[in-house]
Amino acid sequence: MTVKYNVGSFGVTHAFPVKEGNLTMETTQGVGGEITRPKLASPVRKGTGLKIAGDFLFTPVTAGDVPIGFAAADPVDWPVEPTAAANDGDYPRRDCSIEFRGHKILTVKLEAANSAVTAGDYIKVGATTAGAYDKGTSSNGIAIALQGATASSGAEIAVLFI
Repeated sequence: MTVKYNVGSFGVTHAFPVKEGNLTMETTQGVGGEITRPKLASPVRKGTGLKIAGDFLFTPVTAGDVPIGFAAADPVDWPVEPTAAANDGDYPRRDCSIEFRGHKILTVKLEAANSAVTAGDYIKVGATTAGAYDKGTSSNGIAIALQGATASSGAEIAVLFI
């Protein structure tokens, strides 16, 4: 028998909404009759590897994706469960505690002449302003953007330091 290990943690854990695809309704036989419940196309469960899907939004990884984190627990169920089929984004998203493969989530200031940033881009130390950051690459990035910013905005954005 093979021993499986799941010891320790990556770093910071925080709850964010998850993108789980289209929602359909599924009817099954239950005690006392039929039960109709929502069914998600790409459900997140404890241990699911997650990637960035947009500003502060995460979705399950697919083949070849490197996860930015893992679901620390099953997502929190809806306060009111959906009763009809809906396309992704047309129903309330569930929140999930995500254990990130990083050290800290911080809001940082971008340089005044920053490059456009999309959620998931690498972030590097800026070259022209002390204490400011800019879009980087996998070779010089020290963080990953959790939200986007337009070019030359000098915006403040949340990043995950890796």
